[in-house]
Amino acid sequence: MAYLGNLTCNDCGLTFTSRWGSFERADEYRCVRDHVVFVEPETGIVLGVEGGAGSELTLADLRGRCPVCWEELATGRLPQCPVCGGRDHDVALAGFLS
Repeated sequence: MAYLGNLTCNDCGLTFTSRWGSFERADEYRCVRDHVVFVEPETGIVLGVEGGAGSELTLADLRGRCPVCWEELATGRLPQCPVCGGRDHDVALAGFLS
């Protein structure tokens, strides 16, 4: 499920609107440089990278690394603050996207 909401950075105080979470039938992985990779949960096939098309590669083929910058991917990572780069945010959901 994808989310849309206001995030307030606990490091610098900036409030910004962002979308995060997976699109339908996909898990979201994000690297420390904020690149987003969508993966099909059952097969591990990469469905999309940074809003573009996916590939025939799997998460295992990538060895858990971002195909853009090769940093480690993780789930549950919130978007970076556009000012300070922090990820510790208070979340105010505006809604759910499907």
